[in-house]
Amino acid sequence: MKPIFKSLLIILVVISCDDIVEVEDISNSIVTILAPTDDVTLTAADITFSWQAVSEAETYTIQIATPNFENATQIILDSTIITTSFTKLLVSGDYEWRIKAENSGYSTAYTAQNLSISPADVVNISNATVSLLAPADAVIFNTSDTINFSWDSTLGADNYTIQIATPNFANATQIVENQTVTATNFSISNLIANSYEWRVKAINTNYQTNYTAQVFTVEE
Repeated sequence: MKPIFKSLLIILVVISCDDIVEVEDISNSIVTILAPTDDVTLTAADITFSWQAVSEAETYTIQIATPNFENATQIILDSTIITTSFTKLLVSGDYEWRIKAENSGYSTAYTAQNLSISPADVVNISNATVSLLAPADAVIFNTSDTINFSWDSTLGADNYTIQIATPNFANATQIVENQTVTATNFSISNLIANSYEWRVKAINTNYQTNYTAQVFTVEE
């Protein structure tokens, strides 16, 4: 190979390599946050964080601390993503979040903002009625049966109180069960032969419904 052609080939290879490895310096770019706005107060829920794309950025690192990064008691989130939004469930409290853009050679400084999360609004369920599903009213069981109680969920309820009395609540000789559960079902077995009344009410942090009651009988 003639020297002049060899030199040209080396130059072309060097230029091609420069084109391949050249990475845009984004260190002076700024990530512009779109939402949530700074110092906003939101209700506890899935919060979507979003920002404008940075030219030549490949990924973004998002971090969330409580109450802030200077005095952090907990780093809630530290993730690297390729999109320009991220959704995170946050409970009530004060937070600081920040975002930076990165590529294979450079990264921007963090852009940070604060937000507060207030408790979710509590639904007034006091006028709601718990709908009992099973067992049917006045049904008869045997002492060997396992009795499965169930009811419809009540919108806004956190949990339910189920009670069972014998022979009934007006003239109770015994409260057989008095349980608070988060599910909408409950089971009991080995009840002795007798008449029973059962009832359920829904509860949240501020409100509760009235009891809905039905009766059943257990025979030998």
